[in-house]
Amino acid sequence: MKEIPHLTIQEGYGKSRDCLMTKSVTVIGSGDECDIIIKKSDVSSRHAQIRQDGDSFIIEELAGAEGTFVNSTPVSEPCSIKHLDVIQIGSSMLVFNDPDNLVRIPADSGLDCADEISSFSLLKNVIKLLEENISKVFKGKPDVIRNVLVCMLADGHVLIEDSPGVGKSVLAQALAKSIQANYKRIQFTPDMMPSDITGMNIFDESNKEFRFVPGPIFGNIILADEINRTTPRTQSSLLECMSESVITIDGRQHVLPKPFFVIATQNPDDYHGTYPLPEPQLDRFLMKLSIGYPAADAEKDILSSQAESHPLNRISYVIKANDVLRCHALVRKVHVSEKIKDYIVTLANATREHPALLNGCSPRAALALMRVGQSVAAYYGRDYVIPKDIRDMAPAVLSHRLRLKLRSRGEWKSVEAVLKSILEDIPVSGEEEKL
Repeated sequence: MKEIPHLTIQEGYGKSRDCLMTKSVTVIGSGDECDIIIKKSDVSSRHAQIRQDGDSFIIEELAGAEGTFVNSTPVSEPCSIKHLDVIQIGSSMLVFNDPDNLVRIPADSGLDCADEISSFSLLKNVIKLLEENISKVFKGKPDVIRNVLVCMLADGHVLIEDSPGVGKSVLAQALAKSIQANYKRIQFTPDMMPSDITGMNIFDESNKEFRFVPGPIFGNIILADEINRTTPRTQSSLLECMSESVITIDGRQHVLPKPFFVIATQNPDDYHGTYPLPEPQLDRFLMKLSIGYPAADAEKDILSSQAESHPLNRISYVIKANDVLRCHALVRKVHVSEKIKDYIVTLANATREHPALLNGCSPRAALALMRVGQSVAAYYGRDYVIPKDIRDMAPAVLSHRLRLKLRSRGEWKSVEAVLKSILEDIPVSGEEEKL
């Protein structure tokens, strides 16, 4: 028997419901007249509709003030949806299920969610507002703020490693408070279990059934504080979350809300009581950053700003979570020329062949470098990537994915030094020009 297409709606505290798609047109919204009712303040009375067109299903935004997204892409025009596509309406997550129908997008439909977005005005405004707001709290390190924003706009995750007390957590909290989104903080300790992060199924005595209680990973901005203070078993529970934005508990998948941005902090490995992150988990982080100590003037400014109260208490959000999703779509539209792709591949091959490195860059690392290049270009208001974007961001994107050979540690101070040598050996003429 053919299974009827349906939407799985995640709502409330560990609750979900399935809504069958039996009508030719299904209207979704908060109004009582809608076919699927979602009673939330960020869902319009008639937010969106899904209509059946032959073997295809087409989603269309009606009057959603907070926007409608399919797989994190804004729905600006009607577009086709397929099995397991994730639909976000306001802050509500819906998974479309149609396992019996493999043909989903007609060749001549001309419908595409990734329609061309020509204006970067939204992106410029978002960056300006975030930078100004964060700099009120996190002072003296504009390049660190830039790199964190670049990582977020590239839809990646960032690892910040440095000594205690230099502002790692404050930076994450300032970013989270600048975005009207669901912020969660996870303080990692040696006795923490994986279920403390992902959540678990518990037995509800009143209803005589198991229900899923979500963990703190179900948020938009996640601060994973001192991630290397916990055991490798618990660290590994972040892998599926960070790479797939999905959690599987007892065989059932739970989709994480978008945007989903993990800011993990860790102390250097030579500090007491740390568990070094395994290579597979390090590779899930798009970038690894270090803050360093502030200059004397900046440190004096920090003392003055916190004489009476913490500046975190004086800032509020300047953008909404769905603005970040729209920026993700804009960043993906930044043009990457064939010469830039050749340059990235050349750098990756150079790391694989360098005698001082135990391992080279994976294709995932090369893809990460291209994504960050797109994000940096968009940060500076360009719709194309230049070689300087790649060269400037290569150490932050690649260094944590590479390891020095033991016998090479006397000759090379660090992986960053090897990368600097590789970049110097591969010169590019006209680094600040479009290729």
